[in-house]
Amino acid sequence: MPKLTIDGRSVEVPKGTTIIQAARQLGTDVPHYCWHPGLSIAGNCRICLVEVEGMPTLQIACNTQCSDNMVVRTASDKAKRGRADVMELLLINHPLDCPICDQAGECKLQEYSFRIGNDRSRFDFPKVHKPKHVKFSDKVMFDAERCILCTRCVRFMDEIAKSDELDISNRGDRNEISVKRGGELESPYQMNIIDVCPVGALTSQDFRFKSRVWFLESTHTVCSGCSRGCNVTAGARWNKMLRLIPRENAAVNKWWMCDEGRLTYTDVAAADRLGAPMVRKDGRLVEVSWDEALAAAAKGLAAAGDDLFALISARLTNEEIWLASKLCDALGTPHRDTKPRAFGKDDLLRTGDGNPNSAGARILGVAPGKGGAGLANFASQNLAGAALFGEDLDDRPEAIAALQKLAFVLVVDSRESETMRKAAHVVLPGLTAYEKDGSFTNVTGRVQRIAPCVRSPGDAWPDWKILGWLVAGNDRGARPKTCAEVFARMAAAVPEFSGMTHGMLGTAGLDVRSAAPAQGSV
Repeated sequence: MPKLTIDGRSVEVPKGTTIIQAARQLGTDVPHYCWHPGLSIAGNCRICLVEVEGMPTLQIACNTQCSDNMVVRTASDKAKRGRADVMELLLINHPLDCPICDQAGECKLQEYSFRIGNDRSRFDFPKVHKPKHVKFSDKVMFDAERCILCTRCVRFMDEIAKSDELDISNRGDRNEISVKRGGELESPYQMNIIDVCPVGALTSQDFRFKSRVWFLESTHTVCSGCSRGCNVTAGARWNKMLRLIPRENAAVNKWWMCDEGRLTYTDVAAADRLGAPMVRKDGRLVEVSWDEALAAAAKGLAAAGDDLFALISARLTNEEIWLASKLCDALGTPHRDTKPRAFGKDDLLRTGDGNPNSAGARILGVAPGKGGAGLANFASQNLAGAALFGEDLDDRPEAIAALQKLAFVLVVDSRESETMRKAAHVVLPGLTAYEKDGSFTNVTGRVQRIAPCVRSPGDAWPDWKILGWLVAGNDRGARPKTCAEVFARMAAAVPEFSGMTHGMLGTAGLDVRSAAPAQGSV
């Protein structure tokens, strides 16, 4: 393993490691535009110039491999002058769009111009103008004047998305990124090029002009779109979610996420959100207090007993599914199931399963037990009631018709539904995955923490609190006060979660197969 010195500090690295990677091990971030740890090396932006002892010219840190006894200076006067010259060249034709650019506050061009650029330009002639506001698709907007041709977007589409949809057209200072064959981007991962773009050339049609990034309240959480459980950072302002962007986790999604997952946050602000408990009186649902609604729910569940069918959503957290199972155990009913949810499948991230916690549901035994009715056959059973936790049956009219014949139907959900309107006797308003604490178990068996990004609407409760009260009944001391308390109880009872705590999950998660700390971002 080569051992070298960077800025006076020694570091030993595996053979083939580049200077920019070695410097990062020491906590030194060499300026870069075109280099990305998840993409091939292009070496075309030249901003990562460093001084290497014994070499007559400055070298690019992204593509220069470390060798034994190498001495590197990343902050020498010579290296700084070289980077300042590169910045001057990059800014020759760059427009002064910072006041109106969505990338402001996250722009590497702004950052490096301040840190290593000159305070004036020697060029005094008209700039080269290129197309602005080019619609690459209904998700991505392109501004060719802002582009520095780092080719990150081209490489992502070729190497990661495997769609080969972008290219560089024209020559010289007329070079620009363009969609091949003159069409629009079609890849389900196209919005990742917005993330990898180091400047404001590629912006999100969804987030465009909604907020300056420094006003956003950022929360580390997990995407609820499918069973992959991509790590994300949620941005919110004025208690309204505005975007989801991928967060690096080498063990789950690396640096990427699919476009469909990015837009799952829109459910939070849906117009049909539930904000108050309801009970059916004289044939219509009316808003009541929590005490009255919980009492009606408990009475109906007790009356149904072991003749209750429980549909427990795999969109609920581990803690909530465990509590729902405990409730079914207390009632003595074996009739419990989850509802499958189809999702696009590919070889990159999308699993084909649109439920974020199917693995957790399987571990916690939410499936038709021995002799128990499931979703496919509950309508043919002689049941006394049903409870739908975080789920509806709007896509199955025959199932709603079967529910209407039951003496008692409880719906715990975050949004209105036909199931609720037509069949529910008691409705308890829950929360979405972006409004509550908890954990999901992803498709590979990794337990990951979710966190609230915005406050709940109206008087809605987190589902774990609702279920905790239903399980505890009149025993006030048994009602959980926090989701972490529920997780601790579950971990003590379920071997796959043994030894885990909410705090141990951190931002990277734990593997249920070993309960060993997972490797986080690299």
